Amino acid sequence: MKDISYMALLAAFLFMTVPLWLSYKQQLGISKDIIIASIRAFAQLLAIGYIITFVFSIKSPVVFTLLILFMIVIAARTSGKRGSVFYHSFWIAFAAIVTAEIVSVSIWVLFDMVDYEAQYILPMSGMIIGSSMVAVSLTFDRMSREFDATKELIMGKLALGATKRQAAQELIEATVKAALIPNVEAMKTIGLVQLPGMMTGAIIAGASPVIAVKYQLVILLTAFGNAAITAIMVSFLTYSAFFKQRMF
Repeated sequence: MKDISYMALLAAFLFMTVPLWLSYKQQLGISKDIIIASIRAFAQLLAIGYIITFVFSIKSPVVFTLLILFMIVIAARTSGKRGSVFYHSFWIAFAAIVTAEIVSVSIWVLFDMVDYEAQYILPMSGMIIGSSMVAVSLTFDRMSREFDATKELIMGKLALGATKRQAAQELIEATVKAALIPNVEAMKTIGLVQLPGMMTGAIIAGASPVIAVKYQLVILLTAFGNAAITAIMVSFLTYSAFFKQRMF
């Protein structure tokens, strides 16, 4: 696979001149955010590249498992901020993402899709954890807004004798559905509108397009399953606490 020089990599920042110019011209006030985001992306990706190279070289399952755990903590912390109105939002997000990751890796290894090696598990887990993080964020955000919007309706159901679970059932269903929409839309258009990341990367690296497609399908289906697991877990772990916090 052809290497990209650091000078060529810096030249890629020319693409950022367009949004920067628009921000300046239209007085959007986001120039600073664009610059900071670009620098952070460059530094973070470069750092993780060297870290993963080191992890690959020592070939220790313990080390790359700890790295995955670190990724999960960051994902839980990021998505947990969306649920700041809930008690223990970080731990709820962490539990959901960890559960989804354990289920995913277990199925991959059990059915001999991949070996438990850093070369496969790290990048695949990174994609899955990212997908789970988005699902958790969407679930927290949607649940908070839905509870606020339907508070009177829910209280009416409770007054008529419904349990908290029964009163919140429609809300939970709407929340889980909203969290799954990005994955559903991605599955509908994959291969037609876009060539997904893992497939593209494998092809660029010289893998057979058919093998690349198989790996991408594993990621796509796993991401969908993980979104469902995390959305359902977060919904059920938060709805009861939400009643106590925001309604009484």
